[in-house]
Amino acid sequence: MRGFLIFTMRILVSLALLYLALRGINFAGIQARLSQINLLWIGFSVLVTIFQIFLGALRWREISKLCQAPLTDLQALRYNMIGAFFNQTLPSSIGGDAVRLWLVARGGAGWRAATYSIFVDRAIGLIALAVIIVASLPWSLRLITDPHGRSALLLVDFAALAGGMGFLVLGRLPWPWLRRWWATHHLHACSVIANRVIFSRKHGPAIAVLSILVHVLAVVSAWCVVQSIAAPVVFGQLFQLIPPVMLITMLPISIAGWGVREATMGLAFGYAGLVANEGVNVSLLFGAVSFIVGAFGGLVWILSAEKAAQGSTPIEVPE
Repeated sequence: MRGFLIFTMRILVSLALLYLALRGINFAGIQARLSQINLLWIGFSVLVTIFQIFLGALRWREISKLCQAPLTDLQALRYNMIGAFFNQTLPSSIGGDAVRLWLVARGGAGWRAATYSIFVDRAIGLIALAVIIVASLPWSLRLITDPHGRSALLLVDFAALAGGMGFLVLGRLPWPWLRRWWATHHLHACSVIANRVIFSRKHGPAIAVLSILVHVLAVVSAWCVVQSIAAPVVFGQLFQLIPPVMLITMLPISIAGWGVREATMGLAFGYAGLVANEGVNVSLLFGAVSFIVGAFGGLVWILSAEKAAQGSTPIEVPE
């Protein structure tokens, strides 16, 4: 019953936010713009998103080694594609993480190592996104002249950055009780691993480059969507607007980010002096691209050995 209620609430949140995002929008303008879609550019966006998933898999593979949950390149890519599918079907924007965790744990790594690898991977991705937004603030604040938009941008970004930095600092603290107390034990362990990954001379540079590229490719994918409808938005503007939108979309309060993304994108375009309609158009098509990529992930899941052997092998939890 609790799961059903949460699922229902997220559907209602998605519908409410979609209503708010579309309220007052010129639907004739949206229809006219969407009727002129260049499918070739949508295809490019799909390919860019798949390449983004591949780079994310390479980063996760490196992180999983240090979490005692080693993955091959092919495993990491398959699991990420399957995760993309479940991100579109489970009741949140991070449902795919739960499935990736299950796949890694079922493969013999155990729940602890699998959870650590997913959590650290997510944390590093979040920190990289916050850093990108901070680095682009001088240009973003010139683009966004609305005081409410500026305040929202600064609040969201510095909250994410403070959370990420606080997470890293936790692993540097020498207090023994952090390792013993049940409420901080696993979080501290993940922080230690994250510090080891980020500040490693061997792994750190590669992880940093991959993390930056993953987020840059999200902007490139959105730019392909913009090109598909010939919207009057340049790449530089997207680079300043998409990362904050993606940061807010990470909140697991809707179904696959629907509603949150449209409302945030419309507001972001409006704050930047662009047409809010175009923000909604880009958001809807960006969501459609994610859905298409998720469908490919569904095919990977259907044809996977893990699907065929589902439930036949117990999950081993190492001591």
